[in-house]
Amino acid sequence: MPTSTTNVNVERLDGGVAVVTLNRPDAMNALSVDLVRELGTAFGDLEQAGAHAAVLTGEGRCFCAGADLALVRSALEGDPAAVLAPLVDNLHQTLRVVRRLPFPIVAAVEGPAVGAGMGLALAADLRVASESAQLVPGYLAIGASPDGGVSYALTRALGGARALSLILRNRALFADELVALGLAEEVVPKGQATERAIELAHSVAGTPPMALLRTRALVDRATVNDLDQQLDLERELVSQLWETHDFPEGVRAFLEKRTPTFEGK
Repeated sequence: MPTSTTNVNVERLDGGVAVVTLNRPDAMNALSVDLVRELGTAFGDLEQAGAHAAVLTGEGRCFCAGADLALVRSALEGDPAAVLAPLVDNLHQTLRVVRRLPFPIVAAVEGPAVGAGMGLALAADLRVASESAQLVPGYLAIGASPDGGVSYALTRALGGARALSLILRNRALFADELVALGLAEEVVPKGQATERAIELAHSVAGTPPMALLRTRALVDRATVNDLDQQLDLERELVSQLWETHDFPEGVRAFLEKRTPTFEGK
Protein backbone atom coordinates (compact mmCIF):
# COMPACT_ATOMS: atom_id res chain seq x y z
CA MET A 1 0.00 0.00 0.00
CA PRO A 2 1.66 3.26 -1.04
CA THR A 3 2.02 6.10 1.44
CA SER A 4 3.59 9.47 0.86
CA THR A 5 4.62 12.75 2.40
CA THR A 6 5.43 15.91 0.52
CA ASN A 7 8.90 14.70 -0.48
CA VAL A 8 9.06 10.94 0.12
CA ASN A 9 6.90 8.11 -1.21
CA VAL A 10 6.80 4.68 0.43
CA GLU A 11 5.35 1.60 -1.26
CA ARG A 12 5.10 -1.60 0.74
CA LEU A 13 5.36 -4.74 -1.35
CA ASP A 14 4.72 -8.40 -0.59
CA GLY A 15 7.39 -10.22 1.37
CA GLY A 16 8.12 -7.34 3.72
CA VAL A 17 9.99 -5.29 1.09
CA ALA A 18 9.38 -1.55 0.74
CA VAL A 19 10.37 0.98 -1.91
CA VAL A 20 11.29 4.41 -0.54
CA THR A 21 11.41 7.10 -3.24
CA LEU A 22 12.79 10.63 -3.03
CA ASN A 23 10.02 12.58 -4.71
CA ARG A 24 11.25 16.00 -5.82
CA PRO A 25 11.85 15.20 -9.51
CA ASP A 26 11.50 18.83 -10.62
CA ALA A 27 14.42 19.67 -8.30
CA MET A 28 16.37 16.48 -9.21
CA ASN A 29 15.46 15.16 -5.74
CA ALA A 30 17.69 17.77 -4.11
CA LEU A 31 17.83 17.58 -0.34
CA SER A 32 15.87 20.00 1.79
CA VAL A 33 15.46 19.93 5.56
CA ASP A 34 11.92 18.63 5.16
CA LEU A 35 12.99 15.86 2.79
CA VAL A 36 15.72 14.46 5.02
CA ARG A 37 13.43 14.60 8.06
CA GLU A 38 10.68 12.79 6.17
CA LEU A 39 13.17 10.22 4.92
CA GLY A 40 14.32 9.41 8.44
CA THR A 41 10.71 9.16 9.61
CA ALA A 42 9.81 6.88 6.69
CA PHE A 43 12.60 4.45 7.50
CA GLY A 44 11.76 4.56 11.20
CA ASP A 45 8.14 3.73 10.39
CA LEU A 46 9.26 0.78 8.27
CA GLU A 47 11.29 -0.56 11.17
CA GLN A 48 8.28 -0.30 13.46
CA ALA A 49 6.17 -2.06 10.83
CA GLY A 50 8.61 -4.98 10.70
CA ALA A 51 9.97 -4.48 7.19
CA HIS A 52 12.41 -7.14 5.99
CA ALA A 53 14.24 -5.06 3.35
CA ALA A 54 13.91 -1.75 1.52
CA VAL A 55 14.90 -0.13 -1.75
CA LEU A 56 15.94 3.53 -1.80
CA THR A 57 15.60 5.37 -5.11
CA GLY A 58 14.80 8.74 -6.66
CA GLU A 59 11.88 9.75 -8.85
CA GLY A 60 12.74 10.80 -12.40
CA ARG A 61 16.09 11.09 -14.12
CA CYS A 62 18.27 11.76 -11.05
CA PHE A 63 18.85 9.76 -7.89
CA CYS A 64 19.67 12.87 -5.86
CA ALA A 65 21.43 16.13 -6.81
CA GLY A 66 22.70 16.79 -3.29
CA ALA A 67 21.79 19.86 -1.26
CA ASP A 68 19.05 22.08 -2.69
CA LEU A 69 20.83 24.97 -4.42
CA ALA A 70 17.93 27.27 -3.59
CA LEU A 71 18.71 26.63 0.06
CA VAL A 72 22.42 27.21 -0.51
CA ARG A 73 21.71 30.49 -2.32
CA SER A 74 19.54 31.69 0.54
CA ALA A 75 22.37 30.84 2.94
CA LEU A 76 24.67 33.22 1.07
CA GLU A 77 22.20 36.05 1.63
CA GLY A 78 22.30 35.73 5.40
CA ASP A 79 23.92 33.50 8.02
CA PRO A 80 25.11 30.30 6.27
CA ALA A 81 25.29 28.37 9.53
CA ALA A 82 21.71 29.22 10.46
CA VAL A 83 20.45 27.95 7.11
CA LEU A 84 22.74 25.00 6.37
CA ALA A 85 23.35 23.52 9.83
CA PRO A 86 19.76 22.20 10.12
CA LEU A 87 20.14 20.47 6.75
CA VAL A 88 23.43 18.78 7.66
CA ASP A 89 22.29 17.89 11.18
CA ASN A 90 19.03 16.34 10.00
CA LEU A 91 20.76 14.54 7.13
CA HIS A 92 23.30 13.02 9.48
CA GLN A 93 20.59 11.94 11.90
CA THR A 94 18.75 10.25 9.03
CA LEU A 95 21.94 8.46 7.98
CA ARG A 96 22.34 7.21 11.55
CA VAL A 97 18.79 5.86 11.38
CA VAL A 98 19.53 4.11 8.08
CA ARG A 99 22.69 2.42 9.34
CA ARG A 100 20.91 1.19 12.48
CA LEU A 101 17.99 -0.41 10.65
CA PRO A 102 17.76 -4.18 11.29
CA PHE A 103 17.08 -4.94 7.62
CA PRO A 104 19.08 -4.55 4.40
CA ILE A 105 18.81 -1.42 2.23
CA VAL A 106 19.39 -1.57 -1.53
CA ALA A 107 19.95 1.71 -3.41
CA ALA A 108 18.66 1.84 -6.99
CA VAL A 109 20.73 4.54 -8.67
CA GLU A 110 19.41 6.11 -11.86
CA GLY A 111 21.31 9.15 -13.08
CA PRO A 112 23.53 11.32 -10.89
CA ALA A 113 23.99 10.98 -7.14
CA VAL A 114 25.86 14.14 -6.19
CA GLY A 115 27.41 15.23 -2.89
CA ALA A 116 25.12 14.24 -0.04
CA GLY A 117 23.07 12.29 -2.58
CA MET A 118 26.18 10.19 -3.12
CA GLY A 119 26.29 9.77 0.65
CA LEU A 120 22.72 8.42 0.67
CA ALA A 121 23.57 5.89 -2.03
CA LEU A 122 26.72 4.77 -0.19
CA ALA A 123 24.82 4.43 3.10
CA ALA A 124 22.84 1.54 1.62
CA ASP A 125 24.11 -1.99 2.10
CA LEU A 126 23.92 -2.79 -1.63
CA ARG A 127 23.60 -0.75 -4.82
CA VAL A 128 22.21 -1.44 -8.30
CA ALA A 129 23.35 1.07 -10.94
CA SER A 130 21.62 1.81 -14.19
CA GLU A 131 23.71 2.65 -17.26
CA SER A 132 22.96 6.32 -16.53
CA ALA A 133 24.24 6.18 -12.95
CA GLN A 134 27.12 8.28 -11.73
CA LEU A 135 28.41 9.17 -8.28
CA VAL A 136 29.86 12.68 -8.12
CA PRO A 137 31.53 14.17 -4.99
CA GLY A 138 30.85 17.80 -5.93
CA TYR A 139 32.13 19.34 -2.70
CA LEU A 140 35.40 21.08 -3.50
CA ALA A 141 33.88 22.56 -6.65
CA ILE A 142 31.80 24.86 -4.41
CA GLY A 143 34.40 25.35 -1.69
CA ALA A 144 32.92 22.76 0.66
CA SER A 145 34.25 19.62 2.30
CA PRO A 146 32.34 16.33 2.39
CA ASP A 147 29.29 15.64 4.50
CA GLY A 148 26.64 12.92 4.35
CA GLY A 149 29.15 10.21 5.27
CA VAL A 150 30.91 10.43 1.90
CA SER A 151 34.42 10.63 3.38
CA TYR A 152 33.63 7.68 5.65
CA ALA A 153 32.16 5.41 2.99
CA LEU A 154 34.68 6.19 0.24
CA THR A 155 37.70 5.77 2.50
CA ARG A 156 36.51 2.41 3.79
CA ALA A 157 35.60 1.18 0.33
CA LEU A 158 38.57 2.50 -1.65
CA GLY A 159 41.32 3.49 0.80
CA GLY A 160 42.44 6.95 1.80
CA ALA A 161 44.54 7.83 -1.23
CA ARG A 162 41.90 6.93 -3.81
CA ALA A 163 39.10 8.55 -1.79
CA LEU A 164 41.05 11.80 -1.52
CA SER A 165 41.85 11.70 -5.23
CA LEU A 166 38.20 11.31 -6.22
CA ILE A 167 37.06 14.12 -3.95
CA LEU A 168 39.92 16.44 -4.88
CA ARG A 169 39.46 15.94 -8.62
CA ASN A 170 35.65 15.90 -8.33
CA ARG A 171 35.72 12.91 -10.63
CA ALA A 172 32.47 11.16 -11.47
CA LEU A 173 32.30 7.40 -11.03
CA PHE A 174 30.20 5.89 -13.82
CA ALA A 175 28.24 2.65 -13.75
CA ASP A 176 30.84 0.14 -14.94
CA GLU A 177 33.49 1.64 -12.69
CA LEU A 178 31.16 1.39 -9.70
CA VAL A 179 30.98 -2.36 -10.21
CA ALA A 180 34.74 -2.66 -10.77
CA LEU A 181 35.38 -0.79 -7.49
CA GLY A 182 32.88 -2.86 -5.55
CA LEU A 183 30.52 0.10 -5.06
CA ALA A 184 27.64 -1.53 -6.98
CA GLU A 185 26.45 -5.09 -7.41
CA GLU A 186 25.62 -4.81 -11.09
CA VAL A 187 24.73 -2.52 -14.00
CA VAL A 188 21.31 -2.72 -15.63
CA PRO A 189 19.77 -0.87 -18.58
CA LYS A 190 18.53 2.66 -17.99
CA GLY A 191 15.18 2.69 -16.23
CA GLN A 192 15.54 -0.80 -14.75
CA ALA A 193 17.52 -0.12 -11.56
CA THR A 194 14.50 -0.08 -9.23
CA GLU A 195 13.05 -3.28 -10.69
CA ARG A 196 16.35 -5.12 -10.24
CA ALA A 197 16.89 -3.60 -6.78
CA ILE A 198 13.49 -4.93 -5.69
CA GLU A 199 14.52 -8.42 -6.83
CA LEU A 200 17.78 -8.09 -4.91
CA ALA A 201 15.94 -6.79 -1.83
CA HIS A 202 13.64 -9.83 -1.88
CA SER A 203 16.70 -12.10 -2.08
CA VAL A 204 18.16 -10.64 1.16
CA ALA A 205 14.86 -9.98 2.95
CA GLY A 206 15.37 -13.05 5.15
CA THR A 207 18.62 -11.72 6.65
CA PRO A 208 18.66 -12.20 10.45
CA PRO A 209 18.28 -8.69 11.92
CA MET A 210 20.61 -8.93 14.91
CA ALA A 211 23.32 -10.65 12.90
CA LEU A 212 23.08 -7.94 10.23
CA LEU A 213 23.57 -5.15 12.78
CA ARG A 214 26.62 -6.88 14.22
CA THR A 215 28.06 -7.58 10.77
CA ARG A 216 27.77 -3.88 9.87
CA ALA A 217 29.54 -3.01 13.11
CA LEU A 218 32.36 -5.45 12.39
CA VAL A 219 32.90 -4.19 8.85
CA ASP A 220 32.87 -0.57 10.04
CA ARG A 221 35.50 -1.28 12.71
CA ALA A 222 37.72 -3.51 10.59
CA THR A 223 39.69 -0.64 9.05
CA VAL A 224 40.63 0.94 12.38
CA ASN A 225 41.11 -2.10 14.63
CA ASP A 226 44.27 -4.17 14.71
CA LEU A 227 43.85 -7.93 14.38
CA ASP A 228 43.65 -8.59 18.12
CA GLN A 229 41.00 -5.90 18.57
CA GLN A 230 38.98 -7.23 15.64
CA LEU A 231 39.16 -10.81 16.89
CA ASP A 232 38.01 -9.65 20.33
CA LEU A 233 35.13 -7.73 18.78
CA GLU A 234 34.12 -10.72 16.65
CA ARG A 235 34.12 -12.90 19.78
CA GLU A 236 32.05 -10.37 21.71
CA LEU A 237 29.42 -9.83 19.02
CA VAL A 238 28.95 -13.45 17.96
CA SER A 239 28.59 -14.52 21.60
CA GLN A 240 25.72 -12.04 21.96
CA LEU A 241 23.82 -14.03 19.33
CA TRP A 242 24.20 -17.43 20.97
CA GLU A 243 21.39 -16.78 23.47
CA THR A 244 18.95 -15.39 20.89
CA HIS A 245 16.12 -17.10 19.04
CA ASP A 246 17.75 -16.56 15.65
CA PHE A 247 21.06 -18.39 16.13
CA PRO A 248 19.67 -21.82 17.09
CA GLU A 249 16.85 -21.35 14.56
CA GLY A 250 19.41 -20.73 11.81
CA VAL A 251 21.47 -23.78 12.77
CA ARG A 252 18.43 -26.07 13.05
CA ALA A 253 17.04 -24.84 9.72
CA PHE A 254 20.36 -25.53 8.02
CA LEU A 255 20.54 -29.05 9.45
CA GLU A 256 16.89 -29.71 8.59
CA LYS A 257 17.29 -28.29 5.09
CA ARG A 258 14.50 -25.74 5.49
CA THR A 259 14.18 -21.96 5.32
CA PRO A 260 14.84 -20.35 8.73
CA THR A 261 12.36 -18.02 10.38
CA PHE A 262 14.35 -15.22 11.97
CA GLU A 263 12.54 -13.03 14.50
CA GLY A 264 15.20 -10.54 15.56
CA LYS A 265 15.03 -11.51 19.22
